[in-house]
Amino acid sequence: MQVELKHLRSLTVDASDLSKDHELQAAPLITREAYITAGYKKHSTPYGVMGQVLSIYSKSSAYVPVDPRLYVNTNTPFTAVVCGVQGSGKSHTVSVLLENMLIPKLQEIGSLQQSLAGLVLHFGEGGVGSLPSEAAWVGVPSTEGVRTPKVRVFVSKSSLNTMKSVYAPLGKNVEVVPLLFNETELDAQAFLSMMAVGSSDSAPLYIQIVLSILRDLGESFSYKLFMDRLDDEKRSFNPAQVAGLEQRLALLNSFMVSNGPQPAAFGSKTYANISGPRSNVLAPKSTPRRFAAGQLTIVDLSDPFIDTGSACGLFEIVTRLFVRAEVETGKVLVVDEAHKYLSTNRGVSGLTKAILTLTREQRHLGMRVIISTQEPTVVPPVLLDLCTVAIMHRFSSPAWWDHLARHISADVSVDAAFDTVVKLQTGEAIVLAPSGLGVFPQDEEIPSPEGDTPTVLKMSQFGRRYIIMKTRARVTKDGGTSVLVVPRQEESKDSEESESEEEASEPEESEDEESE
Repeated sequence: MQVELKHLRSLTVDASDLSKDHELQAAPLITREAYITAGYKKHSTPYGVMGQVLSIYSKSSAYVPVDPRLYVNTNTPFTAVVCGVQGSGKSHTVSVLLENMLIPKLQEIGSLQQSLAGLVLHFGEGGVGSLPSEAAWVGVPSTEGVRTPKVRVFVSKSSLNTMKSVYAPLGKNVEVVPLLFNETELDAQAFLSMMAVGSSDSAPLYIQIVLSILRDLGESFSYKLFMDRLDDEKRSFNPAQVAGLEQRLALLNSFMVSNGPQPAAFGSKTYANISGPRSNVLAPKSTPRRFAAGQLTIVDLSDPFIDTGSACGLFEIVTRLFVRAEVETGKVLVVDEAHKYLSTNRGVSGLTKAILTLTREQRHLGMRVIISTQEPTVVPPVLLDLCTVAIMHRFSSPAWWDHLARHISADVSVDAAFDTVVKLQTGEAIVLAPSGLGVFPQDEEIPSPEGDTPTVLKMSQFGRRYIIMKTRARVTKDGGTSVLVVPRQEESKDSEESESEEEASEPEESEDEESE
């Protein structure tokens, strides 16, 4: 009988210690005071400086820490949702998080020993007026001595030259290459993604035939074998079904690598008649790695010929390849400007499902997920429930706040919190991180009527508290600054100083002017 109690006693003794250790390891955000108190410094836990804490609020009190530094724990997986209107500092915050995860051994922004591998999903209007993804500026240092990550941008082949000119101002560290898949990279799920198949019950007949082929092939699936089977089945299709299938497969084939000049080598009439022409870009002898430690990979599908549904299908394929990639380090996925391609109408399909799966399994995959959006209503409620960090920059829409308020843990008046969000300055944000760690007076410590401040501080999780944070300055260039008609006062002052320096460097002209 005593033997049976052995492990129960062990569990009782060690449970609190194990729980505490897990809290310390998994905390996504840490104040400087908690970092010292918890002993992170002794274990050289990697972290990045995210910004400064202006105040920490609970329902009954507010607390301003002596040391305002706020750290992001780059060693642990987490999911963060960053929202706010344009110009509120949203993209700046995302870039700061990327700096913390991709720039190693730079003491002024933290303690990162090993860089992560990053993937950014970006989609815009496309065309000559396109703008580069703001995340790409993480590869451009603002000061000397900053070792920025290599940035590789994958774009649609049809817009390759246009996108090269779009990213050219960022310099040689930002490389633009066409996004092309090899046959070995595509599986049955890739075809389902590109065909936007939600439920087989509501799918057209020809899609159900495609699904039947994929099920029959099972683990023996290959691109060539699938096309051969599809070529046999298509003979029973009517012209409308052939046209629908052609439309769904043509885009995927335009992103396929051509391994040689002979299409017949693939042994399929479907390749020529239904799938449309492949890319005429031959596979290079040494293909650059799509994902690697210390590299930021951006998939920019800004192209006038790619709609949001097709972009989501391609993003889903790339995301799965990223999850499977062996990079021997942690990973970070950024869903950039999510409001441009995620939709509540597609909330249960494709890319959204993939992101939800990543969020649920992030600890096992070593994945950090950052979702950046101007409009938080495109983020599914279940994803808001699962996220570990919510960063809310300034916005003024009550509908947006109502969508968020139902899924946040802060113990605060809804009206008071919304008033705070509306009044936030650029770069400031309300931060919610229930599992984050801080050192502050406990709720039971009530100040005396004389106004004495409690002297006993204790480290604990943020729980239902919320933080007002100011994001730190960047060490890479900021490509998202607003274009103004009249330059800012600081810029004018700099130009005046440079003019005065030029005048000072020409003493002869100065003397002539004085004599006159």
